[in-house]
Amino acid sequence: MWAEREIVVKQTKALGRDAFAIETPDGQLLGTARQTRKMSNLVKASRGVEVFDAAGAHVLSIEDPANFIRDQYVVHLADPPMELARLTKRFAWLGSKFDVEVAGLPDLQIQGQVFDLNYALTSQGQEIARVDAEYSGVGRMLMGKTSYRVAIQPGLDQREHAAVIGIALAIDMRRAKMRRNSG
Repeated sequence: MWAEREIVVKQTKALGRDAFAIETPDGQLLGTARQTRKMSNLVKASRGVEVFDAAGAHVLSIEDPANFIRDQYVVHLADPPMELARLTKRFAWLGSKFDVEVAGLPDLQIQGQVFDLNYALTSQGQEIARVDAEYSGVGRMLMGKTSYRVAIQPGLDQREHAAVIGIALAIDMRRAKMRRNSG
């Protein structure tokens, strides 16, 4: 999964716990992701997403820790355990802005329509990845299921690659959270 230049994330379940398939553009399953709901999360008031490779091994976690002022998301590699990225919501009159930190990628910015799932990740002004929403049919749209393509530029190491995928899932978590809170 960390070597693919392009992946498609398809939401497979939108009721209860969200679930996603992570595939190549031609439909080969690379992994899955699912929303976590653990008893400890009720105490901490945090939510998360766990990512598994095609063999079922836990490879990545995205956490939405409890915070009261600015939403924050943390991306963790499972093995070896380490923080890969941190997104912090900035105050913005219109739209959503994030401060993004990834080791090895200076001056990381998110540019575009974040909540429409059409944006680019840039480092020092150079695009390193692009996320674009995909139309997946009226039925899937009415059920609230999203699909999006993540295109990653060559030159990123596996940890940076994993961080990009984690950032895309974290932004989708934020989008789903805002949709739930508005309706």
